[in-house]
Amino acid sequence: MSLIRSGVGSLPHDNCADAVNFVAHSADVAYLPQLPNRHEQESMLVQWGDGIAGAGQDGTILRKGATPGDRSEAFLGAAAMLGRVRDPLVKTQATGPVTLAAALRAGGVEVPNLLDLVVAELRSRIAQHLEWIRAETSVSEVVLVLDEPALAAVSEDPLPLAARRALTALIAHIDAPVGIHCCGDTDWGELAEMGFDWLSWDVGALGHGFLQGVDRIATALGAGTRVMWGLVPTTRGPLPRPHVLVARYGTAVANLVVAGAPLAKLKSEAWFTPACGLAGLSVGDAEAVVRLLTEVVGEVESGW
Repeated sequence: MSLIRSGVGSLPHDNCADAVNFVAHSADVAYLPQLPNRHEQESMLVQWGDGIAGAGQDGTILRKGATPGDRSEAFLGAAAMLGRVRDPLVKTQATGPVTLAAALRAGGVEVPNLLDLVVAELRSRIAQHLEWIRAETSVSEVVLVLDEPALAAVSEDPLPLAARRALTALIAHIDAPVGIHCCGDTDWGELAEMGFDWLSWDVGALGHGFLQGVDRIATALGAGTRVMWGLVPTTRGPLPRPHVLVARYGTAVANLVVAGAPLAKLKSEAWFTPACGLAGLSVGDAEAVVRLLTEVVGEVESGW
């Protein structure tokens, strides 16, 4: 199989070694796992937001006035994976500023210019994260994806100006190729125009926000942006048949190619992943997702 499989980030394992083996056997590009079931500090909000603007860890969320953790457990899953990385490329992820600011507000944080404060803190934390990866491995390239589920609340209208400014300000200071992931529909055309190196989406969730942006997405793909196709749903319940997932992929590809996107950017230069993180599933269900992903990617490779 020459098409590339990777992952979104979170896994259901409560043991670092088991998570590392899962990644090693199911991904062609290794990704650094988040293991919230192993320790709450590895939940996406706490892992990246603990201690910002006076908020601390309250289970897997952030709350004003809670005591920040000591961070010793926050990246143990990632650290275990770094010990196995032998390839020149690795993927990692960070919680995006829009989602993190929304979580802080929900936790009772009310400070002036909160989004600006979050961007400044994330710049520092991401820089330290990338420096750590490079110090611990011999990788020549790290791809960092900003996880922004909060953007799913904005699918038909232009992204709010504050969100656009925050994302633009952050990616300008990240010393690595940067992607953006949203497991719902959003204004993908506007995101494509921001200069992200990667667009990571749940193909089953693409709707009006995607369709109204196909021309701008196609232009970005022609200029070098690449796609991570989230092909297999990560919600509980029976998984779709492979042909259903291939058809979803094919429909999205057809829309983009008609708009002028180069097919190579959508297949041979793309990566293929589950639709979102896998931490909400059992280990057995997560294994079923990646088995189905491998099957679907094989059909895409042979049939397109």
